[in-house]
Amino acid sequence: MKIQSAILAAAVACALSGCAGVSPTRIIGNTVGAAGGAFLGHTLGKGDPLFTTIGAGGGALLSEALQAGSNASARKSYDAGYEKGRSDAAKQQYQALNERQRISPQSDDAPDVRLLEVPLPEREENGVILAPSTATLRVQE
Repeated sequence: MKIQSAILAAAVACALSGCAGVSPTRIIGNTVGAAGGAFLGHTLGKGDPLFTTIGAGGGALLSEALQAGSNASARKSYDAGYEKGRSDAAKQQYQALNERQRISPQSDDAPDVRLLEVPLPEREENGVILAPSTATLRVQE
């Protein structure tokens, strides 16, 4: 009897060792799915153990399929949010750089930096006629 108990304890320990990283929601969902499937199989099979077993397996598989769909949706949403965050950060850096270059020179840079207004005549670029305008050049000596 002691050997049978030890073998049973070892078998249960091996069977449950894979459950260490599984969320409680998944365990509860699979348990409820298997129990519901077993009840449905028992009822429809009029107490036949084969139908009860098939119903329990079907309920557990259905629960796993629903959780896999939920996990895939959550992963897709996370990836989309991550990419949006990266895009926003790049835009902020670009705008900060443009703002820094647009602002007139600081008082400590003033002797070394000049802003020159350069008139640009009417010109044609790639078949497009551009109106006369001015460009501001920042010259640092």
